Amino acid sequence: MRQVLDRVGVRMEKNFERTFDSLDKIFQFIESFLQTESSDPGLLHDVNFAVEELFTNMVKYNPTGPPDIELGLSFVDGALSVSLTDRETEPFDVTQAPPVDIHRPIEERKPGGLGLHLVKKVVDSLEYRHAKGTTTIKFSKSLR
Repeated sequence: MRQVLDRVGVRMEKNFERTFDSLDKIFQFIESFLQTESSDPGLLHDVNFAVEELFTNMVKYNPTGPPDIELGLSFVDGALSVSLTDRETEPFDVTQAPPVDIHRPIEERKPGGLGLHLVKKVVDSLEYRHAKGTTTIKFSKSLR
């Protein structure tokens, strides 16, 4: 784990093994970081949900990638900023994933996409960047 102090504040970064079994350690890392700034259980729930969805997609859709995925957390302007970085990836812009019509009967829906649809609902901003085979997904969630 790296802890970096910069002009924005404290940023913590940690690599997690590319496996679904890493989720408990990820949740502990997030909870520990949030305890310094927020006691809102709703914030923890939303952040855990978004990170779980994005991390598991990285594991699922890039199973032969490098052994680790990096998770970064920082506080910026009254918000939690979260980044997930995966290397040796193909482009897939999560911000451009098609919307899911949740009002259609389930038997009429195409499978897939519901997780990203829900992530977009619980975070305040979502950004995607792909350069030189590296994908970085960032989101923010207000501390208010």
